[in-house]
Amino acid sequence: MNADQGYAILFGIGLGLIAVLFWMLFPIGDRRREGEEEEKPKGFCPLCKQPLYAGERIRSDQTEIGDVEVQTRIKGCPYCMGPTHRRARNCPVCKNKVAKDEVILALSDPRIDRLKLSIKGCKQCWPQGF
Repeated sequence: MNADQGYAILFGIGLGLIAVLFWMLFPIGDRRREGEEEEKPKGFCPLCKQPLYAGERIRSDQTEIGDVEVQTRIKGCPYCMGPTHRRARNCPVCKNKVAKDEVILALSDPRIDRLKLSIKGCKQCWPQGF
């Protein structure tokens, strides 16, 4: 192997390293497809304030009391109720910590809007609902 081939090999390796550095530092193209937007959250968990995206739901139980009201007992979302719950659970009304087995009470009027909930609180700040 003569000196010219050695320099050519070193030049090729150097050029390859520079290309890899440019590839790592600067995006070659837009990573998002055209017309595709960032996924926006569909709502938030009232206990841990975690944004919830499509397919993620809040666990709750509903009890209808005639045509007057619907009581909803909110348990939490997959992030604060899951087997590896990582988020602190706080009452949205009194801001006290809520244990994993406790719920938050919310009321709605089915005559007006069944999906609009009025959050009343936990057992400490709204005991008359439990």
